[in-house]
Amino acid sequence: MSEEDAFKFFCEVRWGNQTTQSCLSCGAIDQHFFRASRRQWRCKHCDAYFSVTTKTVWADRKLSFKKLLLMLFVFTSSPNGISASSLSRKLGVAYKTAWIFCHKLREALMRTEDKALMSGEVHVDGGHFGGKPRSGQFRNKAKPEAIAEKIKLGKSQGAKRSKISRANFERKKRNRRIVMVVRQVTPGLGGVRTRCFLAKAEDDSAARFIAQNYIEKGALVRTDECPAYSMFSSRFIHETVEHSKEYSTIDGVNNNQAESFFSRLRRSEYGTFHRMMARYMLDYCNEMTWREDHRRTTEGFRFTDALRRSLIVGYSRWWRCYGEGVRRGSELLFNENK
Repeated sequence: MSEEDAFKFFCEVRWGNQTTQSCLSCGAIDQHFFRASRRQWRCKHCDAYFSVTTKTVWADRKLSFKKLLLMLFVFTSSPNGISASSLSRKLGVAYKTAWIFCHKLREALMRTEDKALMSGEVHVDGGHFGGKPRSGQFRNKAKPEAIAEKIKLGKSQGAKRSKISRANFERKKRNRRIVMVVRQVTPGLGGVRTRCFLAKAEDDSAARFIAQNYIEKGALVRTDECPAYSMFSSRFIHETVEHSKEYSTIDGVNNNQAESFFSRLRRSEYGTFHRMMARYMLDYCNEMTWREDHRRTTEGFRFTDALRRSLIVGYSRWWRCYGEGVRRGSELLFNENK
């Protein structure tokens, strides 16, 4: 694609054609006056100037249309996501440019998610992410006499695990979060809709928040044996599986689709990003919900869908003017009262 082809593709995705445009000031749909030298339009009704990226997450862009599309393709074609450092090397852009690009896309995916209540069969679970403590500085190898002593005492064989400093453990524990996931399941297709949020604990307040905001009354909800979900029985058809004994009951009761989502998120954390800060963890989680829900679609559909979402969501709330010091104030933890 040339730069002109990339520009026309942006216009088609945003307005559905290359001939008419919607003025972003007065809303008039017409074939407005085009300024070819700047790729801008002047509205025939209110004289306002606008471009195809006005009032989108790409407003005030510095990258060319062709470069934006190439970065978008690399982002959407990576099954477990792509790190900003890898994207910057592949595309020849600065690390901060790649970092902001990825997070603007994640914001667009998060703000355009389907918030309709889930029905039918729904799997619910919580997973621990972030805050993994490092091992100690030294490795303690067991001596033969120590192993013999353990055998005499009837204890399990093997070397003692190196102790983790209490201060390091507490520091990492502060960054640990519970990712609560809710997945609507269709027999034969698996999870078809996924939503998630962050919590400090898998407790009654998180379960109540799910029951009130995520699932239709009367749905079939499957969870593990966590006591926090006991209140589901009054609102849903609630079935549980005891994971300490089995992955699935004899009757086929399981919440494997929630576990499947955690598998992808875990692989992304360990193999791609290596670290997810608590402040931005929900952004990564929502990226993975989008990837899970579109895992059976074509490359072209994912590419066009991500671009369309980025063009309809409006200005970026958290990443516009990031280079000038604008930062998200806090992490996006769920609030039971909202």
